[in-house]
Amino acid sequence: MEAWLSDLLTAIGLILTLAGAGWAAWSVILREEDATRIGQSRASGATKEEQLRLPMVQNLLAASRGALIGLVLIATGTALQLLPVLSRLALQIPLDLLFSFP
Repeated sequence: MEAWLSDLLTAIGLILTLAGAGWAAWSVILREEDATRIGQSRASGATKEEQLRLPMVQNLLAASRGALIGLVLIATGTALQLLPVLSRLALQIPLDLLFSFP
């Protein structure tokens, strides 16, 4: 396999990983309003501050923060791996391949 094609496939894979990490983060990260709505019981506190102190709400928010940190690390690592591949790829792709139209 040509080196530029290998780099291109690697770049596409890393971009998909980065997009997947972002999608997962968007799906997992909770706002305080979501956590209080999901984690409160029928006999919960009346104010938002009381609701935020509920153990279930605290657990949801802690899990959300952990997911955010993990996904940021994945995205950062993927982006760092992608930089040298893209720079090599920019130098290796034959220009006639880019500008040859059928």
